[in-house]
Amino acid sequence: MKKLGLLIAALLLSSQSYSMTLDDLVLQLEENGYSAKYRTLEQKQLSIDNKKIERIDRDGIDLKGSGKFTDDANGERSSGLVSASYDFLKYEGEYDEEYNGENKQLVGLEKNLKDIFYGDRKYNRNLFTIDEVIRLNFEDQRMEGEILSLIDTYKTLMDTRLELKLKKGLLPSLEADAVKLERGFNTGQSSKLDYKYSKMRLKNLNNDIEQLNLDLVQIEKTFETVFNLRIYSDIKYSKLEKLYTGDINNIGDRSMENIDLSIDQVKENKKYSAYSTSWPDLNAGTFYDVKNDGWLVRLSIDKTLFEYDNTTATYEVEKERLEMEKKKLEKNLENLKNEYFNRYNFLVKEVTNLKLQKEVDEMTYMMYKLNYEQGNETYINYIEKYENYIINSIELEKKENELTAFIYEMQYRR
Repeated sequence: MKKLGLLIAALLLSSQSYSMTLDDLVLQLEENGYSAKYRTLEQKQLSIDNKKIERIDRDGIDLKGSGKFTDDANGERSSGLVSASYDFLKYEGEYDEEYNGENKQLVGLEKNLKDIFYGDRKYNRNLFTIDEVIRLNFEDQRMEGEILSLIDTYKTLMDTRLELKLKKGLLPSLEADAVKLERGFNTGQSSKLDYKYSKMRLKNLNNDIEQLNLDLVQIEKTFETVFNLRIYSDIKYSKLEKLYTGDINNIGDRSMENIDLSIDQVKENKKYSAYSTSWPDLNAGTFYDVKNDGWLVRLSIDKTLFEYDNTTATYEVEKERLEMEKKKLEKNLENLKNEYFNRYNFLVKEVTNLKLQKEVDEMTYMMYKLNYEQGNETYINYIEKYENYIINSIELEKKENELTAFIYEMQYRR
C-alpha cells in the first residue's frame, strides 16, 4: 500500500513538472500534423506509381481480335484473327473458311531490339527515381512551411503570456494605489486628477488583462485547429540566443537540389529522345508454326530517314535555361543568407540595447517613486515612468522571443 502511494505521488509530480517545449511541438507536428499526413499519402501514391513502372510491358496480357462474316454471290464466309502478347511472348491465330477452315497459329518470342539497350522501362525508371525525390522534397517544403508557422504561433503565445503575466503583476499595486488615492481625495490629501487617473489606469489594465486572457485561449486553440496538435501539458518557455552559422549556410539546399534534379530530368529526356530518333525500331521474333510444324523468323524495321530532331534540340535549350537559373539561384541564396546574418546581428544588438534601456528605466522610475513617496512628485509622473519601465520590459522580452523564433526558423528553413 505504501509503495502504491509513492507511485501515485511520483506520477502526480511528474505530470505537474512535465511541460512541452517548442522542440516537442515540432516533433509532434512532424509525426501527427497535416503535412505529415500529406507526406504519407504521397508516399502511398509513389508506391503505386512505382509498381506501375515496374510492370511496363508486363502489366497484363494484351489481347487483340477481329472477325468478319460475308454473304455474297459466292456464298457465306467467315474469318477471324486473334493475338495475345505478354512482354516478349507472342501468340497469333487466324481462321479463314476460304481455306477449308484451316487455322494458322504462331507461338513464339518477339522483341524490339532497341529496348534491350535503353527501352521505355529503363527510361521511365530513371525519370521516376528523379521525380520521387522532387515530390518528397515538395512534401518536406510543405512541412517546413507548417513548422515555420508553428514557430510564429509559439512566439505569439509566449508574447501574450508574457504581457499577461507582467500586467497581472501590476494589478495589486494599481488597486492599492486606487484605494489609497480615493481615500486621500475624500480627505483632501490627494488631488482629484491623481484619483481619476488611478481609476482610469486600473480600468484600462483590467480591460487589457481580460482581452489578453481571451487572446490566449484563441491562440492555444490554434495549435489543434491549425496544426492538429493536442496539447496535454503546459508549453514551456525557452530562449535561444546563439545562432550556428551552419544553420544559415544550409538554407537553400532543397532549392539547389530541386533545380539539379530538374536538370537531370531534362538530360534524361534529351538522352532518350536522341536515342529514340537515332536508332530504328527493329522488331525480331521467332515463332513455332503449329499448322506446318516448323519454325519461322520474322524481322521488321521502322525508321524515318533525315528527320530533324527538334525535340532533342528543345531539351538542350531547356537544360541551358535551367543551368542559367541555377547560377541565378546561387547568387540569390548568397544574398538571402547575408540578409539573414544581418537580421540576426540586428536582433542581438536590439536585445542588448533594450537591456541597457531597461536598466535606465528602472533607475528612473525608482527615483520618481522615491520623490512621489516624499511628496515631491505627482502620482501621474511617477506612474508614467513606471509604465515606461514595464512597457520596455515587455518589449525586451518580446525582442528576445523574436530572436528565439528567428534562430528556430534558421534551424528548420531549407
